[in-house]
Amino acid sequence: MDNWKNNTIWFEDIPAELQCYVNLKEEKMEIESLSEIEYLTLWHYKSKLHNFEEFPYMEKLLYLELNWSNQHDFFGAEKFSALKRLELHYCTKLASDHGISNLASTLEHLHINQSKKFEMSDELISLKNLRVLCLNSCADLPNLGFLKHFPQLIDFRFVDTKVVDGDLTPILEHPTIRSAGTMDKRHYNMSSEKLNRLLEQKDGGQEYRSVVKKGKWETFRYVEK
Repeated sequence: MDNWKNNTIWFEDIPAELQCYVNLKEEKMEIESLSEIEYLTLWHYKSKLHNFEEFPYMEKLLYLELNWSNQHDFFGAEKFSALKRLELHYCTKLASDHGISNLASTLEHLHINQSKKFEMSDELISLKNLRVLCLNSCADLPNLGFLKHFPQLIDFRFVDTKVVDGDLTPILEHPTIRSAGTMDKRHYNMSSEKLNRLLEQKDGGQEYRSVVKKGKWETFRYVEK
């Protein structure tokens, strides 16, 4: 199931046997029992090794979301050989991207939110299939020169993450980026409003999102090329 492609995932549309949502502060669960799951959301997962090493091999997992986990890095990520979308929210101890290169052949969406210690290296740059990259409230980025290493990137968000040199032009110069999320800062060389207006005009304004509707609700996904 490709629900992971939607900006907002409607989990009610995913068969119950293919998904799992657990708050580990409220209930216990054996991680080993999750090997057949495709969509997994965990709250307060605490690993003795501070990574993914204690997870079982989950060869069907497409979407993994961790909230308030004690992750330090991504070692053990090779156990998720089909993973398409990875989200980490309020994993405040996350500091390194070491191990994430094991997802280079599959990962298309990466969201890291509220991890102020997180700094990227060449490991993250190895993710050549990324279409969405969110580094919100992470450690400062010296500059945006690294964006050129993501040939498929459409959406780049860095809300409350400072770009030290203030130069946002690498976003405009990137051949495929059409959407960006940021906050205005005095030393940036353009406003977020101007940035997104110029991005919308790229490729002659050609549509890059398709709307997905369900009743009165709607979301979107990025157009496949």
